[in-house]
Amino acid sequence: MPFERPKELLKPVKRRFIFLTFVIAVLVELIPLPAGSTRWLPDLIGLLLLYWVINQPRRVNIGSAFLLGLVADAATAGLFGQHALAYSITSYLALRQQRQLVMFNLGQQALAVLALMLANQAIMVVARMITGAAFVGWSYFLPPLVGALLWPLLTKLLLLPYRQHSV
Repeated sequence: MPFERPKELLKPVKRRFIFLTFVIAVLVELIPLPAGSTRWLPDLIGLLLLYWVINQPRRVNIGSAFLLGLVADAATAGLFGQHALAYSITSYLALRQQRQLVMFNLGQQALAVLALMLANQAIMVVARMITGAAFVGWSYFLPPLVGALLWPLLTKLLLLPYRQHSV
């Protein structure tokens, strides 16, 4: 079955690898893209944050989610604090269910990530609307679906350096 959890033992995750993945995610967010293409692209920083919160909760937690949210706010030049608030809340929700989420297969995790990313987007919409911005439209909720579809691929890619290869 393609959504099964890996059965082999994994090497410990290094802090600098986690940091490097976040640096790459921020750099990807800074890439200028054509105007219409951002409607379907998932929030890579948020998706990566959920991955590490679920799989390494002792190394990536709500505090790091808040700091990454401030970095994302600065990178996207959006309302300052909206990403920090959204990332903190969704990280808290993921941490509450972390022990269950790691036991799920990748398909079930993708559904949970979809719910968390939809909550993330809803928090950002509410934060903007509180400050007087207009509703951005329902297409704003398409990127979490793309992110959930990419979840198995992201998981497989981030596990590659930590698989113990037996000869």
